[in-house]
Amino acid sequence: MKTILVAVDGSERSLQGVRMAVDVAKGLGARLTLVYVLKPILLPPTAYAEAIQKVEEGNRLVAEDALNAGAKLVKDLGLPCETVMLHGGPAEAIADLAEDDNVWGVVIGAKGHNAVSRVMLGSIADRLVHVCKKPVLVVR
Repeated sequence: MKTILVAVDGSERSLQGVRMAVDVAKGLGARLTLVYVLKPILLPPTAYAEAIQKVEEGNRLVAEDALNAGAKLVKDLGLPCETVMLHGGPAEAIADLAEDDNVWGVVIGAKGHNAVSRVMLGSIADRLVHVCKKPVLVVR
């Protein structure tokens, strides 16, 4: 059975992606795995070790909340799912996980930035489309 990875971040857009992923999974007879990626904190760990530890713990709690909200939605829509918490650059970490032979593709919600906003702000969805070797469904 193939797996569909679903990127979640707790936003309404990511939950829209979860809803779409449930529909796709039902149609394909696939499993769902919800994925949250913790971004690295870019401070030297020796300089602010205690502060970084507190920030990382806060980030982990936010990740757990986002994964739990997504998992509850999937369950309410009638499917089971797994959850995974990764570390690193979001697009790259998800693309790496998607390389598994059992993964069909990735679903990600996006805010729908225009081209100028994507250049200025970046876009995880846009980056994922470029680095992932599997199909990526961007839900807007």
